[in-house]
Amino acid sequence: MAAGTLDRSRLLGAAPVGAAAPLACGACLLAGAAYVAVVDPSEGGGLTACPIRAATGQWCPGCGLTRATHHLARGDLLQALSFNMLVPFVLAGLAIAWFSWWRIAIGRRAPAWVTALRVRTYLVVGLAVTAFVVVRNLPGGAWLRGGP
Repeated sequence: MAAGTLDRSRLLGAAPVGAAAPLACGACLLAGAAYVAVVDPSEGGGLTACPIRAATGQWCPGCGLTRATHHLARGDLLQALSFNMLVPFVLAGLAIAWFSWWRIAIGRRAPAWVTALRVRTYLVVGLAVTAFVVVRNLPGGAWLRGGP
């Protein structure tokens, strides 16, 4: 090996410096989740209201996710789903994205099934979220809003 070159095989045994960003981000996400688990967002707790809802009066796809995460962290799945039906998918997506980022940061590949996702998968997800938002904002969609 030439002088000054990096031996990638040695880096795989220990977390390289590149892993610091995903680890710090993950720690912040866990700290935020712990705070939301303890403090009920429905009662304030220093959390802000959705800026899109405040500005437009319309429910965005993320409205209710903080309250849903609170209830999910406390083990109340049905109440969590009543605030936002997308919460399990959003949290799973965040976990998958973080895990893929961390694997890449330590010099490995993202999971093969993640890299195998096609554009049509993202289009279907985008259309489903759009349909959710449209139905949620229709007069008959109150059951998708889960609270005030």
